[in-house]
Amino acid sequence: MSTNLEIFNAYNERLIKGDFPAVFATMADDIIWHQSGQHTTADTYHGKEALGAHLASFAEKTNGTFKVLTNWVSDNDDLVAANVTFLGTRTDGKELNMNGVDLFRIEDGKIKEVWLFSSDQAEEDAFWG
Repeated sequence: MSTNLEIFNAYNERLIKGDFPAVFATMADDIIWHQSGQHTTADTYHGKEALGAHLASFAEKTNGTFKVLTNWVSDNDDLVAANVTFLGTRTDGKELNMNGVDLFRIEDGKIKEVWLFSSDQAEEDAFWG
């Protein structure tokens, strides 16, 4: 059985490569994704289908430039916290370069639930609209 850090690292490596079928293979079918904020994509998403459409909207709004870089990661029981930098450029040229923390709950070898935290939620809200 993989450790929670190994599961996160597999998710992260696949995300960097843009291999989304492999990214989704690290997740539970009934994953819950908490996208914080007061913007057009802020909501709680249930299941891989809803999450896939949500994540595709980031690529669409940034012409495929959106990416997440992991700065450090730590685990505690069934939780994995990752300090991340997320980047993207909208079609009008406005750029997002923000630090945050993504918190993953892993259950039965799969990512079951994710919470996202931004270092400046108001700035992120303005970027996504």
